[in-house]
Amino acid sequence: MTRKTSKEIKKTNQIIAALSVALVLVMALGIYVMMKPDLPEPSLSAQQQTESNTPEAETELASMIANAKTHVYTLYTDLEQGSGFLINNQGDILTNGHVVLDASYITVKNSDGQEFNGNIIGKSETQDLAIVRVDELAGKEPLEIEMEPVDIGTPVVAIGSPNDQSNTATTGEVTDTDLDFSDQFEYTNLYEMSAEIAQGSSGGPLIAADTGKILGINSIIIEENPESGYAIPIYTVWDQLTEWINNPIAPEEQEIVLQDVKDAYFADDLLESFISSYYELLPYSLNDSESSFYLSYIFPGSDAEQQATGLIEEYSEPNRIYDIVEPTITAIEIEGDSALVEAEAEFTYHDKASDKSSTISHEGIYTVVIDEYGDYQIEGIVNQ
Repeated sequence: MTRKTSKEIKKTNQIIAALSVALVLVMALGIYVMMKPDLPEPSLSAQQQTESNTPEAETELASMIANAKTHVYTLYTDLEQGSGFLINNQGDILTNGHVVLDASYITVKNSDGQEFNGNIIGKSETQDLAIVRVDELAGKEPLEIEMEPVDIGTPVVAIGSPNDQSNTATTGEVTDTDLDFSDQFEYTNLYEMSAEIAQGSSGGPLIAADTGKILGINSIIIEENPESGYAIPIYTVWDQLTEWINNPIAPEEQEIVLQDVKDAYFADDLLESFISSYYELLPYSLNDSESSFYLSYIFPGSDAEQQATGLIEEYSEPNRIYDIVEPTITAIEIEGDSALVEAEAEFTYHDKASDKSSTISHEGIYTVVIDEYGDYQIEGIVNQ
């Protein structure tokens, strides 16, 4: 079967049958891989690839990951490993149907190593969609979802867990829209994007890099042309998702076996990554007072809120443009239900008028706790 737009589908059916073009869809490790003989040219130009590797693009990517990582999860079953993301405050995680197909158990893991049991509350026989509910995540707020179609050229970030590497992200842009594929599942109105995805990424979010809103569910790659991936736009399936959320499959109607899951825990590498990600978000708030992504790393109502806001106010000046922050973790001490992390950081900025670059050195001690959703949160900050 040949890829076709929804406008062309009726006109091309007879041609496809006559040419007997074969398109094989195989499922492996949580991603659908399309195989077809005639491939389009890669849609990402050499110039775009170079631009995507600039320091500014890399900083933007780091910011997107840091803001989104607590909403993206790795899913494990006895048959597959895939990805998923929170879509509401009821603990519901959207993923691809093939990730949880015929699963006898579903384990959901967050970016800090906490594991949860999940139950399927909705799945489709024709669309590659499923919702997994995790009761422990009820009350946690999701990222905002884009409910309107976006245009070709929209910059995007694809996040997932290819080969069990959680929160792996790639950048690109929407290169085509309104595409259809058909095999075990019907895929309609797909976004094509130049952000590469790989095995294990299925079910992860496609996020608009300029707004931070979730656009779709990463679902398909073409084996011979991995430079292009395909995502199901959420706005096209929201009515179906809402129906499942409001009328969930009862747990007793499923053959899901609950597993022994790991409780939340502290580990040096996870703590280092967490504090580094927090620092990477600060330049955005230093440059834009409306940006407050860093607050997702702060325990609500804690003293850390005031300390973090105070640092932003102290370092912000009208003529300063912050370019990058380079954190270094110098010490970690785990003490039961909390951990102390000491860090040094160098903030680099340039003056608007003179374009002269300068640096500010910062030292901080962070008290990290684990919240009710199994996520690391900063409860205390000592700015030095």
